[in-house]
Amino acid sequence: MGALNYFKNKNDNLYYSLSIFMNFDVQRSLFVLYLLQLGITQGEIGILQSFLFFSSVALEIPSGLLADRYGRKVSLIIGFLGLFISGIGFLLFSSFIPFAIIFCLFGASIAMGSGSDRALLYDNLLAENRAEEYPKILSRARAIGAVSLGLSMLLGGVLQDTWSWNSVYIFFAISKLVGAFVVTLTPEIKLPSISLNANKISVMSDKKTEGIFTLLINFFRSKKGAFLMPLFIGYALFELSTIPLFIYGQPFFSMQGLEIPIIAGIYAAVEAISAGMFVAAGFICSRFSLGIIAFTTTIIVTFLLFILSLNIGTITSVVTFLLIMSLPAIYETSYETYIHENVESRIRASCLSVANLVNSVIIGISYTVFGGLLDLYGFSLTLIIVAATCFVGLFGVGTTLLLGGQKVHLKKQEA
Repeated sequence: MGALNYFKNKNDNLYYSLSIFMNFDVQRSLFVLYLLQLGITQGEIGILQSFLFFSSVALEIPSGLLADRYGRKVSLIIGFLGLFISGIGFLLFSSFIPFAIIFCLFGASIAMGSGSDRALLYDNLLAENRAEEYPKILSRARAIGAVSLGLSMLLGGVLQDTWSWNSVYIFFAISKLVGAFVVTLTPEIKLPSISLNANKISVMSDKKTEGIFTLLINFFRSKKGAFLMPLFIGYALFELSTIPLFIYGQPFFSMQGLEIPIIAGIYAAVEAISAGMFVAAGFICSRFSLGIIAFTTTIIVTFLLFILSLNIGTITSVVTFLLIMSLPAIYETSYETYIHENVESRIRASCLSVANLVNSVIIGISYTVFGGLLDLYGFSLTLIIVAATCFVGLFGVGTTLLLGGQKVHLKKQEA
């Protein structure tokens, strides 16, 4: 028993270490300000962000298929190396065209790691008969990742203020290279094919010859797969209310006269609070359904967006911003757990890639729309429109939960 617990703890700790380097990002809270001081306009930055998301879109499905076919670790290593090269690119170039290529590479690298880490975790737990621990371990990993991101963003502000912008991107590149090494140490347990029917184990010889892509297509043609799509869209509309705001918050606080270390501190605080939310998420998700969590979180965030639109002063705006950015941690954990419980192992990373594809398309469009709304109507009216969009996302989630049937708990197939 002691040896078994040691093995479990070792694997869990390796996954937590992986989460540290996946989230370590010293440039995250500063890159908009970096590009602005290079002479790139906010409009061009919006275009660059769209390039990032649409390049991520282009590789979401291929990256998931690659992860399911050749291994989740392979996909993760490629993603880390792509981010390393992107960091070097930030050091070497200073004009729009090279950055367009860098942002495309950045987005593609994100896609390579997108979903592969969670698929790796869930299948490892499933192989150890510990699938019920997924929300708890995921929430811990996300909390650790949030702390890592928060501290790294704070470090980025200190590096820029103490040394230079170059030091920020040198640290970024090195951290991604170390992350690739950590992936090589992380175990990956292969699972046999399993049926989505929890009461019946079936291994059909013709399925053995089916490709991953065929399995994926067939899944989304089925009732269970089709009814996941409204959930993907609904969650993406919720994300639309927070992700662009996260980016545009940098110039927003800068225009209010805050210095770079203070802005970095605000973003570090976002991650610190998110870490607490992720820790709480494991407890909350084990006691409340996705429907309750989605409804409660969406209503609160919608209300906070409306409050933020009232131009209520710097301190109140910072507090409201912190809450808007950190509350989604609980929703995210419940959402991903629901997907895992309704998808079989052989197409797990691919299905997560489909979910991320939907998310990336909507978010990619939202960057351009968000920037355009800011130019046309200003910050206050833009936030009201975003709040309304956030609320609409509930209809997609409700469609899946009401019409998609009860979630199916996957069980490991016995040899």
